[in-house]
Amino acid sequence: MRTHSQGNIGFQGVKVEHAVQRFIAAFNEIESYFRAALVVDEHVEFGKLVREYVATRHLPLRHQDALLAFARLRNAISHEPYRNGRPIAYPRPDVVEQIEQLRDLCFKPPTALSVLGQREVCSVAPGQPISAALEYVSLYDYSQLPVYDGDSYVGILTTNAIARWLAAQFAAAEGLAEAETVGHVLDFAEQHESAKPVARSITTADAIHRLSKGGQEGKPLTALIITQSGKSTEKPLRVVVDDDLPALVSALEIG
Repeated sequence: MRTHSQGNIGFQGVKVEHAVQRFIAAFNEIESYFRAALVVDEHVEFGKLVREYVATRHLPLRHQDALLAFARLRNAISHEPYRNGRPIAYPRPDVVEQIEQLRDLCFKPPTALSVLGQREVCSVAPGQPISAALEYVSLYDYSQLPVYDGDSYVGILTTNAIARWLAAQFAAAEGLAEAETVGHVLDFAEQHESAKPVARSITTADAIHRLSKGGQEGKPLTALIITQSGKSTEKPLRVVVDDDLPALVSALEIG
């Protein structure tokens, strides 16, 4: 924030009046959008509006902090005394860009699939030998493999489950049974090792939330399996795992 006494021209030659107009326009668009999305009237104060929207859309808390800071600046521009017909406070050009970026993120939130891109998914069937899964692990360094029985998703095979199966094999002095089925090894998965099919429309923010807290009792999910509409009988378009989180988080950065 700068004061008008420091000149009529902002950083990088942006005129004060133009910066204020852009900032106020973006702020008003965000506020109107939130009220319409949450179906609340004009009497609900902006701070409450922001907190509810951020919570229900699983947006990062830093977006909430930014919106509340923008509200304070808006109040300073709109309600503080003017000098020579111009506001005492006005937004820097980078602040204008940030509020416009945040407005665009709210209006058209990026989907996880648009951020990560579609990719051919390697899967295994319950009746296949575990050696087929081990080959995928060896060739592509996968740590999770979706298991499909025909067209239906049945579970997620993790390297942790494979490790527990191997430990059981050697504890029983049976050696490595490469012909053992994927379905048998899948029985060694722990309860929290689960994946969830989700629609291709899932937003980046929601994907981050579900990976972090979408499992049983609010625990992290092992993976998200993106399909056309989130049905377990649909072809997987992409498997989203913890390694994808940095790219997803980066897509929600502003400024």
